[in-house]
Amino acid sequence: MGDRVVYTIKQDKDLSINLYSHWGGSNRFEALANALRAAEPRWNDTSYGTRIIVSQLIGDQWSDELGFGLWASNETGDYSAGDHPDITINLVNKTVEDETGIHTFEQFINYHGPSGVLAEV
Repeated sequence: MGDRVVYTIKQDKDLSINLYSHWGGSNRFEALANALRAAEPRWNDTSYGTRIIVSQLIGDQWSDELGFGLWASNETGDYSAGDHPDITINLVNKTVEDETGIHTFEQFINYHGPSGVLAEV
């Protein structure tokens, strides 16, 4: 049992960093919105942006043996962990793709913040 989700962070058209979260699926949208907001100053710097997003999603659990996995890939695919659909964060296009569609970072953050309506790109 778990509450699994995979975040795929696209750094360019061919390279992605993937973060598996065993227990973060239920709050995935809010957690990602907070991580994107924290990374906003580095949205145009894929290496720093990726590090900030991953750091924010893992939070204070870096020293835990279980709970998260991290790997690089040069292909797109379904890494579905089974409990929740994968989420793709595209640092090149500044979009988030989830089961509801493709949204700009700002749209995603605004919707999963205090109020708003999620609009598709």
